[in-house]
Amino acid sequence: MAGVKTQLCVLLAFLIIIAASAAVPESGKSQNVTIEIQIQERHVVGDKNTFRVYQGTRVKLVVTTDEAASLHLHGYDIEFNVTPGKQATVSLTAHATGRFPVTSHGWGGGHDHGHQTLFYLEVYPQ
Repeated sequence: MAGVKTQLCVLLAFLIIIAASAAVPESGKSQNVTIEIQIQERHVVGDKNTFRVYQGTRVKLVVTTDEAASLHLHGYDIEFNVTPGKQATVSLTAHATGRFPVTSHGWGGGHDHGHQTLFYLEVYPQ
């Protein structure tokens, strides 16, 4: 019985390692990343709302939307406006590690501070 438990623990640890490595970008790969995000009806289009990079990566966010809004990348204190029919481009070097939400601070050109999280930028240590 103890042998079976040991084998199950080893198998579980192996599966966790595989799952974790699939979720994290490979270190040392591309140092320039462009992330294209389309927002419709106040939500990111598609099933991906978390974008992962390594520390030191130069990131370009290219955002399109169907409604004017003011967006804020928390942790980096970058605020930018998006306008329907135009691409908003924000460039940064991912120096701080962690999980940083991008929130809306006003839809339709208003200035409400209803902090709706749209997506996350995750930066992993190099």
